[in-house]
Amino acid sequence: MGVDARVRLSSAPRKYKVYPNVVDCAGKCAAETNFTCKAFVWKGPNSGCVLHGKIDMPVVMQNKSEWFLVDLDCVTPQSCWWPVKAANVNPTSIAASMKAVKAQSHNHCQALCLLGVLQPLCRAYAFAVNLFYAKDYNCYLFPALKPAQSAAAASGNFILYQNQCF
Repeated sequence: MGVDARVRLSSAPRKYKVYPNVVDCAGKCAAETNFTCKAFVWKGPNSGCVLHGKIDMPVVMQNKSEWFLVDLDCVTPQSCWWPVKAANVNPTSIAASMKAVKAQSHNHCQALCLLGVLQPLCRAYAFAVNLFYAKDYNCYLFPALKPAQSAAAASGNFILYQNQCF
């Protein structure tokens, strides 16, 4: 429970398929002909259904997600949470490359990091719920940060999260 449904779990190309409004996701998985379905992510009857091939990528967890993973072979690698590394920080004071963006929500900021387009190898992000404190940007994307980097951050109004799998 609590899986990010947008993350691909198989590194193999074309081993991923999305169906909207599915009554029986397990049935869709069993009937898949384009690849061998090894797992699926869904929220229950009459919701979307995401099929995956062999799972060889980390399972990314998302706060308040209603999606759950069914791993048919029970070989899921570790789940990846984004724990809080520091609270009340000023992200511009962190000595690392960064990309500042406007995010619609905490989950949007996390998704921007996961995509890795704006900040290649993004492994951490700082987010501020209140745009008043964010001065136009409420999401900062970072590569993996060493403990000393996050500990040295000046005081501010952002919460810093870092992916525990990388």
